[in-house]
Amino acid sequence: MKIAFIGVGKLGFPCAVALAMKGHEVFCYDTNKKLMDGYKKGEVTPFEPGLDEQYASCKHLMHYCATVNDAVRASDAIYVAVPTPHAPSHDGSLPYDGVPRDFDNSIIESSLEEVGRAIKANKADGRYRTILVISTVTPGTMNNVLGPATERGAESKIGDGWTMVYNPFFIGQSTVVRDFLNPEFVLLGCPPPKKDMAINATTPADGGRGEEVARELYATLHNSPIRPMTWTEAECVKLCYNTYLGLKVLFANTVMEVCHRLPDADCDVVNATLKLATDRLVSPKYMDGGMADGGPCHGRDQMAMSYTAREVEVKFNIFDVINHGRDQQTAWLADQVMEHRTGRPVVLLGMAFKPNTNQTQGSPAILLANILRQRGIFPILHDPAIRPDAELPTGPALYFISTNWKQYKDFKFQPGDTVIDPWRMINPRSVAEGVELISLGVGKRHARRSAAEQQRMAG
Repeated sequence: MKIAFIGVGKLGFPCAVALAMKGHEVFCYDTNKKLMDGYKKGEVTPFEPGLDEQYASCKHLMHYCATVNDAVRASDAIYVAVPTPHAPSHDGSLPYDGVPRDFDNSIIESSLEEVGRAIKANKADGRYRTILVISTVTPGTMNNVLGPATERGAESKIGDGWTMVYNPFFIGQSTVVRDFLNPEFVLLGCPPPKKDMAINATTPADGGRGEEVARELYATLHNSPIRPMTWTEAECVKLCYNTYLGLKVLFANTVMEVCHRLPDADCDVVNATLKLATDRLVSPKYMDGGMADGGPCHGRDQMAMSYTAREVEVKFNIFDVINHGRDQQTAWLADQVMEHRTGRPVVLLGMAFKPNTNQTQGSPAILLANILRQRGIFPILHDPAIRPDAELPTGPALYFISTNWKQYKDFKFQPGDTVIDPWRMINPRSVAEGVELISLGVGKRHARRSAAEQQRMAG
């Protein structure tokens, strides 16, 4: 299939490569001309292990277009993967200010209007074109903003030689190709019925053509389940999925703090046992205590869902609880730094929001650094992918492992150092003499219980 990809940044480019690896011809467009020129030369900008080799294997199937019109003209299916940002101060790197906000849809709206104009300009070729919108938006946006914008550009209605499907992905940064080709399921938000149809009509305005094209395309990539639904339902699924992951992290980190405060309790034992309940508790993933949820998607999606819940006047806004809880749990980690640093310099080991990526957007490590700065402590930041040459203290210091890079398991701590490990990744037996290791989530062994606790436990 001939496929256009509008927006080939950290998400779009690896997905375009994945499509080309499966034999599809991909026509790429991005407003960043420098980025496109680099791709033409074989330079790979997104940080993803193995992506350079994958691109080299299929580069002959990837073309770089000067305009959106050029990409649309050559294609049957058109992916649109442009940003729907929040302001940098609202990406999760700073404490939540309590005001939920919608995404900024201006870029995606103008991009889709331009795609619509390109569809109109090439209508005479007789091709039926299907737009697949990847960008994350709040429920109702496809109906109220993006669908109308595309129709304005095309000067025609959905079903008149073209259609659009809401098709967001569930992928992790630095594993985009793998996740795109091996999804849990494929989400297809299909357009609503035409306005002149019966009030109880369920047939999409495109007569099901968008779903048909998407099924044909994804059948060439994998055999994962495909879930068709309305635009609004798909918007809900995308945001609720990411928000639920944040809720799981919040819960697991609460277990970590509880166990840290209890004698003879280890959160890894508690959480590992909860993970066995794969029937009623669903999945064991995201159930380890550590840093807060982070990355370029989850924190923003939680705030966007909080905005949606407020707009529709939900009585109990659990999404807002997640936003505040993330800050409070990171503040507790800052408390641990304050308690144990005893005048020494503070080093945060890790800046990226997770290992094997160089992205700091929404990183809980940066959130912790900002909370510490608000308290008058200015930590040194080190990261093997972002700041590997950071100048570290020559004398005793407090080290906090803020990203669980495997390199930090063998980090050479010196006598007089204190190491706070919220991941419990360092084996206490491997720690050099004179180094204090604090494994968060593990209560002190055989600690003496208070008389009140003993009486309570005795019943």
